Amino acid sequence: MLAKRFLAVLGLTVAAVLASWSLEALLGLSRGWPFGHTQAGHLVGWVGLVMILLTFGYPVRKRRGPKAAWPKGWFLVHQLAGIFGPLLILVHSGAHFHAWVPILAMLAMGVVAVSGVIGVAVHRRARRMLGQERRRLLGEGLSPAEVEGRVFDLASAEEAFRVWQIIHAPMVVLFLALALAHVLGAWYFGGV
Repeated sequence: MLAKRFLAVLGLTVAAVLASWSLEALLGLSRGWPFGHTQAGHLVGWVGLVMILLTFGYPVRKRRGPKAAWPKGWFLVHQLAGIFGPLLILVHSGAHFHAWVPILAMLAMGVVAVSGVIGVAVHRRARRMLGQERRRLLGEGLSPAEVEGRVFDLASAEEAFRVWQIIHAPMVVLFLALALAHVLGAWYFGGV
């Protein structure tokens, strides 16, 4: 089951990357210039970056919101923006590898996106285990509010999730720094 799911996700990822780069190639052919260097290409890059920045709504809401409430809506935004934002960045960039900063930014973005998919798997596993704990605590007669508070605390301490964060969080910071360097370099050299 896990191998089939992994292969399906891998196949969809490769197809999405190829589709994004193919779209950029088609858009670039009609202009005779790489799409990412056009005004429309810049706009697609900005929209992709804004979508990526939307992913921060979830961790901020999770840390600043009520302790017993899990921001499910923001988690969905986090996942969708974390998929479609990078795809828009790939449409913006195309398969043009001619400068180190954008290449490194794209690689960091790829690691963040892949680790995000892995994070979803870790999250699902943790939720399944926490669901079992929730049922046990309810069976012991605790109130739903008490159960949610304890389950939230357990989720925060989940070891697999903490290990995953050791990779995901620093790569996010690295990606943001490289993306900022790319934008500043493009402005400086007159590319925006």
